[in-house]
Amino acid sequence: MALDLATLSIVLFFISTIQAIVMLFIFRIVHNYPGMNYLLASCFFTALSGLVFALRGGVISEIPAILISNLSTFLAVFAFNIGFSKFLQREIAKKWLLTILALFFISFFTFTLVIDDVSWRIILFSLLISAISFSNAIILLLHQIDSIRQTTRLAATVQIMFGIFFIVRAIFTFFHRTVSIFSPTPLQLLTFFISIATVIICSYCFIIMAIQREHSEKKQANEQFRLIFETIPDTVLITSLETGEILQTNETFTEETGYSREEAIGKTPTELNLWLNTSERDEFIETMKKQGFCKNVEIHLFTKARKKISVLISSNLMKMDHKMFIISVIRNISHNKELAKKLNTSEETFKAIMEQSPVSFMLTNTNGDIEYVNKQFLELTGFLEEEVIGKNPRILKSGYQSKKFYTNLWKTITSGRQWKGEIRNRKKNGEIMWGYVSLTPILDREGKIIRYLGVQEDISSRKLLENELKLQARTDMLTGVMNRRYFIENAEKRLSEMNSIHEMAAFLMIDIDRFKDINDSFGHIMGDKAIQTVARQCQNMIKNRDLFGRIGGEEFGALIFVKNQDEYRKAADAIRYSVENINLSCEGEETIPLRISIGLSVYRPGEDTLETLMHRSDIALYQAKNDGRNRVAVL
Repeated sequence: MALDLATLSIVLFFISTIQAIVMLFIFRIVHNYPGMNYLLASCFFTALSGLVFALRGGVISEIPAILISNLSTFLAVFAFNIGFSKFLQREIAKKWLLTILALFFISFFTFTLVIDDVSWRIILFSLLISAISFSNAIILLLHQIDSIRQTTRLAATVQIMFGIFFIVRAIFTFFHRTVSIFSPTPLQLLTFFISIATVIICSYCFIIMAIQREHSEKKQANEQFRLIFETIPDTVLITSLETGEILQTNETFTEETGYSREEAIGKTPTELNLWLNTSERDEFIETMKKQGFCKNVEIHLFTKARKKISVLISSNLMKMDHKMFIISVIRNISHNKELAKKLNTSEETFKAIMEQSPVSFMLTNTNGDIEYVNKQFLELTGFLEEEVIGKNPRILKSGYQSKKFYTNLWKTITSGRQWKGEIRNRKKNGEIMWGYVSLTPILDREGKIIRYLGVQEDISSRKLLENELKLQARTDMLTGVMNRRYFIENAEKRLSEMNSIHEMAAFLMIDIDRFKDINDSFGHIMGDKAIQTVARQCQNMIKNRDLFGRIGGEEFGALIFVKNQDEYRKAADAIRYSVENINLSCEGEETIPLRISIGLSVYRPGEDTLETLMHRSDIALYQAKNDGRNRVAVL
C-alpha cells in the first residue's frame, strides 16, 4: 500500500486515541494533578485533526476540513501549553494564546476566502505553531519542581525541535510555493511523521512527569511520617485488628514500657502482659470495632519491670491491602496523676519546694487565672504577688508573638498535652525578656484537667549571645556591611526568586582605585579608614531592596534591581560620583582623594548563576582599571 497523507492521518488518529485511553487509565491510578484534563483534551484534538484530514474531499469538503483540521491542531498545542502551565504551577499566558488564536483565524480566512494562497496559509500556520512550541519549551524549562526536571528537559527539547522544524517548513514553502496541502510531498509526509513523534513523546513525558511527581510526593510524605513517628514524644503503636499482633512501634514505646522493638514486633500486647485489666482490653477492642476510633481513653498498663502506669490512648482504624490495622497514640499520664495527687494532699509542701526553686513557677486554674507564683517569678518579672494573683498570664504579653501562636499554645495544653518553647515576655517595667517556658496540664484521677503548671527559665543572656554570634557571622567587622558569605547567600536567594517576581538585575563589582598606594603612603590605619568610608558611602547609595557587601580586601559587591536596563548604568555612575566627591582627611590636614572603578554585568535569567555573573563583573572591573580607572565598564 502506498504511503499517503490519508494513511498517515488515520495513523495519527489511532495513535492519539490509544494515547488518550492509556493516559485516562493511568491518570485514574496516579494523583489527579491540575493540567491532566488538558493533556487528554490535547490527544482528543490531535485525533480529531487526523480524522478530519483523512475524510477531506469525501465526507467533509476541503475548506471545512482544512479549517477543522488546522484549528484542532492549534487547540491540541494550546491544550499542551495550558496543561504544562497548570501542572508545573505556572501562570497561564492567556493574552498570548488568544493573540495566537486570533492571528490564526485572520490568516486562515484572509488566505482562504479573500486571497486563495495555500503557500501563505502554510507559512503563517507553521510560524504560529512554532511560536506556541517555543512557549511550551519555556514553560517546561523555567518551572521549580525538581523531581521532574530531567523529563521536562526532554519534553522541552522535543518542543524546541518541533518549533524549529515548522520554521524550516515555513522558509521552504516561501521559496518553493505549493498549490495544495494534500499533495504527498516529502515535506508534507515529514510534517506528519514529526507531528506523530512529537505527540507520542510529549504525551508520555507528561505521564512520566505525573508518575515522578506522585512518587516524589509519596516519598516526601513517607519521610515526614517517619520523622513524626520517631520524634513524637508519645508512644505510637500499630497493631493488627484481627490478630492483635504488634506491627510497628517507635522509640518512645521502649522508653515507656521497657520492651525493645525486637521484643514487641510480632507479638500481641496480651503476650507481653501489657494490659493490667483484660476487661479494659476487651472494651477497647469492642469500641474500635463499633466506632472505628477512640479518643483520650484512660487505661492501665504494665511495663516490662511490672510497674503500673496510667495512660491515655487515642486510636483510629486504618485499612491497607484489605486488612484492618489500629494506629494508637499513647500518652503516659502517670507523672501528671502523681503530681495532682501531691498537690491535693500536700499543697504546702509543693509551695515550699517551688519557693526554693531557682526557676520561675506559675500555677493557674482551667480558665487561665493565676492562683500561685513563686518568689523567683516575682523577682524575674518585677510584679508584686497581689498584682498577679487572679490575673491572666497575658499581663506578661510582649506583642512579639502572634495571635496564632497563642491559639496553638492554648489548643495544645487544653488537649492534655505539654507545651514547650521560647517566648518573649514583658516585665512590669516594660523590659523584654526571653524565657524558655514549659506548660503542663495537671490531671485529676479521672484524667480531667484541673490546673496548668507553668515553668519559665530566663534565657535572655543566652539569646543576646546568640544574636551577637549571628550578627558576627553575617557582618564584616571592619565596615559593618554584609560579609562575603552572607552577601552571596542572600544574592543567590534573590536570583532564585527572579523568575517569579519579574525583575531585572545587575551585579556591580566595586574596587577602590590605587588602594595599595594609600596603604603604602599613609599606613594601614588610613587604608582601613578608606575602606570604611567607601563602604559607608556605597551603602547609603544602595536602595532597600538591593544588596551590598564586602567581597574581600578593598573590593565590594552590589546586586541591584531595576525595571529597565538604562537604570543600571545610572545607578553605577551615581555610586561612583558620590565616592569621587569624598576626600579622606589625614594628619597634617592632608587629604586623600578617593576613587572607585566599577564592573557591571546584567543578569541573564535561565543562563546565569551568581558565580558566572560575578565572574563577568570581575572581567568588566579589570577592563575599567585598564581604561584608566574611576569609571564604569559594562560587560
